[in-house]
Amino acid sequence: MINAINGAAIEIANDSITVLTLSGVEYSIEISQRTRDKFLNLSKEERESVRVFTVLQHREDSMTLFGFYDKEERYIFNELQTVPGIAARGALKILSGISIEDLMIALDRQDVKTLAKVPGIGAKTAQKLILQLRNELVLDLDQLDDKEAKLSPKDELKDLASSFIELGYDRRLVQRELNTILEEHKVELEGLSQKKKEEKILPLLIKRLS
Repeated sequence: MINAINGAAIEIANDSITVLTLSGVEYSIEISQRTRDKFLNLSKEERESVRVFTVLQHREDSMTLFGFYDKEERYIFNELQTVPGIAARGALKILSGISIEDLMIALDRQDVKTLAKVPGIGAKTAQKLILQLRNELVLDLDQLDDKEAKLSPKDELKDLASSFIELGYDRRLVQRELNTILEEHKVELEGLSQKKKEEKILPLLIKRLS
């Protein structure tokens, strides 16, 4: 897997960026408008040394590099493709049509109307997105309203949280209480193994949710 391409951004087009590496190889990488805008905002000097996070799509008749300004966008790109009917270029189109923050908020609020307006989605796909990704892409609830939400994929306590959500507890409530426990018991939990940490948190979470 090619994790990233490092070099000079010698051309930034609407849907691609060309990076010249120190070895003299030029890579043409397909990007979203979000990534394009972020690289365009760099100074001339900063463009001389960029890092483009990548996903390589290998098919029988072609190989395509998709690029991202940061790992967060790449993560969402991959998650979008787990939804039936959304392929790589479709995922890139979605990332060009809505900000990451607004996408996460729409998923969290089950806002079909907002998602359906994004190019490449539509009402049916919006419903699929919500059904499959709402509990996968998690927002920092304390920052939800001011749209400065941070994505926390693959959280170490995700499985613990999911078990309570599957029992019918509200996802927002579970995450909020987990965050409170982690903050209040930070010293006690520090240095514990994953198993011991979950054993310590479990009764505390049950108590707070009861």
